[in-house]
Amino acid sequence: MLFHLTPPQRLGWALGAWLAFFAPLGKAADQAGAANLPILQEPKIVLENSSAKKEAEELPQLVPEKGLLLSEVTRKALRIETTPVVIHGLAPQLSGSAQVYRGASERAQSSSSIRSGNAYATVFIDPRTADKLKVGNPVLLRHKGQSPAAEPEKTGKIFQIDRELVSVTGQAELLIEFPDPTNAFPVGTWIEFSTPLGTDASRLAIPRSALLATAEGNFVYVWDGRFYRRTPIAVSFGADGLVAFVGNPPAGTLVVSRGAEDLWLLELSLRQGVTRSSE
Repeated sequence: MLFHLTPPQRLGWALGAWLAFFAPLGKAADQAGAANLPILQEPKIVLENSSAKKEAEELPQLVPEKGLLLSEVTRKALRIETTPVVIHGLAPQLSGSAQVYRGASERAQSSSSIRSGNAYATVFIDPRTADKLKVGNPVLLRHKGQSPAAEPEKTGKIFQIDRELVSVTGQAELLIEFPDPTNAFPVGTWIEFSTPLGTDASRLAIPRSALLATAEGNFVYVWDGRFYRRTPIAVSFGADGLVAFVGNPPAGTLVVSRGAEDLWLLELSLRQGVTRSSE
């Protein structure tokens, strides 16, 4: 029958057959391709926390008459910690080095107040300091140069306060007695000691780590909730890991107990930057 068609009819028939065969294949290919394509969705707009970004990018500043202004990121990086000023019962301490002049292994005479099994050390002190001490006062001691972790403190007492040579040397002699059953402190050994000067009294105090001792004087960094302000402090004495002082800051004031030296270095750096920029 195909042979009885005219050439235009045969061309039309061939074109129709071609479309009938390939059209389903194209549709299937389009469906397969569409299955592999990601589904387009409306883009989501993510809003940045502008305040958090600003806080993170904020550089440390030294604000005149206010102090250091730090971002939360910087505070965490420096690991700053604060603690309040407290009122604590403390007594001044006499601390120093003394030398053992009699070992515990030496035999004591029956007529002497020196006892076998005890070691004795001597040190010369100011007679005005000696006036504040009493025979029998407790003394804490250890080998000179030893840390508390390496050697716990031993307990002794003031054995004697000798003022006979004050007119000649201008100093009084302090004798310390302490038990030494293992003879760990032979004659000639140097010890470090401390003993109270007077009785406990209520005093303003901060942790020793909060004290910033510089060439410009003694300071603490006061935290007011926003600024770290370097504040001068009048130190009286240190005892039991605390520093007693008089005057300001008052009890309850938050001071930096960890990171004070880092703040000081940062302040020095910022001060130098301000100086250079003003030149």
